[in-house]
Amino acid sequence: MYNKFNKIVLRMIFNVFFSTCLYAQMGNLHGDFANHTSGVLAGNKFRTTVYNDGTLGRKQPDDFAGEWPINSGHWYMIDGNIFLGSEVIDNTNALRHIVSTVTSIDIAASTGDKGPTGEWWTFLPLPGFYNPEVNKIATSTSPWSWPSFWPDKMDDLLDPGWVGSWNGYFGKDVINADEECYFVADDYQNREFNFYPDDNDPNRRGLGMRMTVRGFQWDYERLDDILFLHYDFENIGTYQHDKMVFGFKIGNNMGDSNLGGDGGDDMGGFDQTMNVAYQFDFDDIGAGFTPVGYFGGTLLETPGNAVDGIDNDGDGNAGSGIIIEESMFVPKTLNQGENIILIDYNTFQRQKQIMPADTLRIPFHDLVFKFWPGKIVEEIPHNLFDDNLNGLIDESNGAEVGEGPNSFVTYLNVGLKAVDYFSGAGTNNILLDESRDDGIDNDGDWNVLNDDVGQDGAAFTGDPGEGDGRPTSGEPNFDKTDVDESDMLGLTSYNLYFWMDIPHYEDELVWNNLTPGYFNALLQNSGVEIFFGSGYFGMAPAQFQRISLGLMCAISLEQFLPTVQSAHTVYSRNYVMEKRPFIPTLKAIAADNKVRLLWDDRAEYEIDPITGMDFEGYRIYRSSTLNFDNLTPIAQFDLVNDFSGYSSLPVNGKPFYLGDNTGIVHEYIDNTAVNGHDYYYAITAYDHGAPEMDIPPSECRISFDVETGTYGTNVAFCMPRDPYTSGTSQARHIAGHATGQVHLSVVDREKIKENHDYEVTFEDTLLDNTGNWRTRNFSLKDKTAGTMLFTTMPLLDGNTNTPIPYVIDGFRIDFDNPPCFMVKETESGWNDPAIYNFEFKVYRYSRTMGYPEAADYQIEFGEVGIANSVELAISTTRTLPSMPVNFRVKNLTTNTYIHFGFYERDVLAGTEGQFTAFTDRTRADEIIFLDANNVVTWQFILVQTDAETRRNPGLGDMVKIFLDKPFTSADVFNMTMPDDFVQVEQQTSQRPVTFQLSQNYPNPFNPSTTISYTLPRPAYVKLEIYNAIGQKVRTLVNDAQQAAVHKINWDTTNDYGIKLAAGLYIYQLRAESDTESFVETKKMIILK
Repeated sequence: MYNKFNKIVLRMIFNVFFSTCLYAQMGNLHGDFANHTSGVLAGNKFRTTVYNDGTLGRKQPDDFAGEWPINSGHWYMIDGNIFLGSEVIDNTNALRHIVSTVTSIDIAASTGDKGPTGEWWTFLPLPGFYNPEVNKIATSTSPWSWPSFWPDKMDDLLDPGWVGSWNGYFGKDVINADEECYFVADDYQNREFNFYPDDNDPNRRGLGMRMTVRGFQWDYERLDDILFLHYDFENIGTYQHDKMVFGFKIGNNMGDSNLGGDGGDDMGGFDQTMNVAYQFDFDDIGAGFTPVGYFGGTLLETPGNAVDGIDNDGDGNAGSGIIIEESMFVPKTLNQGENIILIDYNTFQRQKQIMPADTLRIPFHDLVFKFWPGKIVEEIPHNLFDDNLNGLIDESNGAEVGEGPNSFVTYLNVGLKAVDYFSGAGTNNILLDESRDDGIDNDGDWNVLNDDVGQDGAAFTGDPGEGDGRPTSGEPNFDKTDVDESDMLGLTSYNLYFWMDIPHYEDELVWNNLTPGYFNALLQNSGVEIFFGSGYFGMAPAQFQRISLGLMCAISLEQFLPTVQSAHTVYSRNYVMEKRPFIPTLKAIAADNKVRLLWDDRAEYEIDPITGMDFEGYRIYRSSTLNFDNLTPIAQFDLVNDFSGYSSLPVNGKPFYLGDNTGIVHEYIDNTAVNGHDYYYAITAYDHGAPEMDIPPSECRISFDVETGTYGTNVAFCMPRDPYTSGTSQARHIAGHATGQVHLSVVDREKIKENHDYEVTFEDTLLDNTGNWRTRNFSLKDKTAGTMLFTTMPLLDGNTNTPIPYVIDGFRIDFDNPPCFMVKETESGWNDPAIYNFEFKVYRYSRTMGYPEAADYQIEFGEVGIANSVELAISTTRTLPSMPVNFRVKNLTTNTYIHFGFYERDVLAGTEGQFTAFTDRTRADEIIFLDANNVVTWQFILVQTDAETRRNPGLGDMVKIFLDKPFTSADVFNMTMPDDFVQVEQQTSQRPVTFQLSQNYPNPFNPSTTISYTLPRPAYVKLEIYNAIGQKVRTLVNDAQQAAVHKINWDTTNDYGIKLAAGLYIYQLRAESDTESFVETKKMIILK
């Protein structure tokens, strides 16, 4: 007992030390453009590209520009950008307005700040918050996009870094939305001004701000047009920011689409009571579609002001206080003996006292304001000071818009409740000046029975705060997870402006257009963008400010405003709504002409926050490609209960089948699978909804990415095959020069036709007007039988653009083929990197078109006269003369020097016959390759980059050009059965016949050991190591494996790469095959 207790204590001490050290590294992570990446949010009808610096929309041609509805090609947000500004005193004691923004689109006024050498002075992403192997932003639906650990979760003593878990907004592995993204950025590199926000880090610039960003989407009918955005700003510097503003810009031409543009007739408006800004099209006719509809953003939660004495968000109306009226802004004279309110601007505590006869001095930061009897005072807007000594700060905030008789003034706070510091009314109103870091459950909605789950937001994890009977930061409905606990400012500015008039990089101009109270919608029916904001607010060192924003589309204003209200309803419910069932984890075990599927039961016990335990069943889908769209289930299993047949409520306009009361299982065998064919299986969990609450059934998503070939935990891939075959071979390439390969594998020994010869041939076609070629199709012939087995069949699937495998006569053919002729960048290049880069493409001039000869080349440079170009007519009016030149061209594939033409365009006296470029700053010579029959093929030309540091090739220089070459009509592959299939095993008796876990060797050991085990048939394998008290320390194998003897080397490290201490350890093998389950455990000892 004593020994066990000591081990637990030592483990806890280690965890504290380990996590503290790693968490400290978070402060050493800085934003850098090298971490810049993007992803796509497509969780409902609104699809957009998201960059991890905070940019939304179309930075690249393939990006999605706020497309709605999805797959329509209609654009609603070319760029969406955030701005965070502050009024500061720089190192020269000058007042500055610094605004940190995002990179945005790199054009005209829409681009973010740049330095003199092109470096970004913007928010830039931190490393460690996505998987660099995938290079996509992290999303909840794509576990492959997650980092190996989360740098901001290293302070969790029980699970440092949340390895393998989703970093959810509501806690570890808590997935509320259908799709959620997460990234972190800061303005560390914003070096425009002489301002240093962090006394502890002189290299940190900008405002010293870090922001964590989340996007949420729900695919529910009332929310499927909305993208929710959540920003968490943290002041990680040491500077006290007192006057800050948040802004958001929507850039678009309402009516743009993939078919063309529709700019110049955009309109806009706002509704301050709903905190919404929006755009629409003047004639409601876009580029190839109508109606265009409405698009806009609503501020669901904004920075709060918890010190001004004003109920900025209007949620304290039921409590005590006074109502702000314009009469309070009238100038008045201070009299001796009257009551005044003094504010300590360090603590913002108020004190009532009598106006003295002498001059009153009030410190305000580095200034002193003086007041005396007889002085005329009135509230001055936007200065953060109580000018009329009533205890309220900037209650007269507003702005004048327009000129002359058409001008108007908007007061932000008229009609709102405030504290009467003279009588004390409002001081007990906890919804006045509330905040999300005050440790108070301001709205009283934290429930000890449901919410006392600890700081990670998940129940039964034993983390700090769980079950202590008190609200803890991180728990539901309290402080940071309760969106009602902020005295939010709401929409305080709006500007409809011509898109070129507010360059993002002009800090002062951006700041002025975000002045609270500035509402300008005068410019209509033009090329306008909308700029809206919220301010002013403060941020002390280590303080957070939170913002929730909804972007949404609708066909008309009558539909747009209810959509805005739906967004606010979700916001007021803290993003809590009915949920899709939990995503199961699927395992697929391939066997001989069948596949066994296994899955877990976690979805059956999940409690929906609205409908309770509404789990109903599972659906299984199968596809030959990684695309499950519009498929019907191959099997369905549901609970035996009152729910069966079609649901009474449709899902996306279609009836939803609830099942036949079959009962729940966790295993299914697909006996229709055929050896050698690829199968993707997916399992979904679904619920029965709540018809009495007008909630239809819902089904968890199938997560996959065709572009990257990745998929989620409820998708599994396998290929059934003969259990006594393994591996692959390559067919013999007997003609042609393609670099593609034909892979062969036996999948059914009994169908193999011995001593049969097979031949694979191809057809090619022009790829496009560049003259490049691609493989059109292939044919397979059994030469022995004289029969065509496949004729002109495609190599790629037309929908997914992935290779198609073919199975015939007991074997399978897979093609590994380049899409077209292209230069191999890693193998090609100059002997000296200082030489200009080159471009190598099929030659084209006038009506002369070359073709892509399948060869590799080398160009050697010497003195003029090393070779002669040939006379070459490239058009009816232009013939290139033969001349001595300073280079020669070698075909490396045939090992022969070839003929070529020389188009000397870079003409400079004294350089005749020399291959040069840009001596006149603009033009470059061309080398035109010819084949053995003097037919034009390729063109070689230099391209200009940083011309000042690059040079032309000269004596002794050489460039090699290696090409990826697709199959063409010249390529022929051959194979003979079974000679070309060394993997066909004749001695089946040598195969393992039983599952077995062997004793590790050596044992005891240090520093490493080998663990062996045998699988008699394909199985899903887990090989794990545990310490003496049963804690898992390392997972060595977690994958499907073929029948064989397997060996794994272990170097005594745990899952974090840390060496384990000497002592007793346990290793366990779990294997699930198509017919049985196997578990075996053994012991081993690590020596000192």
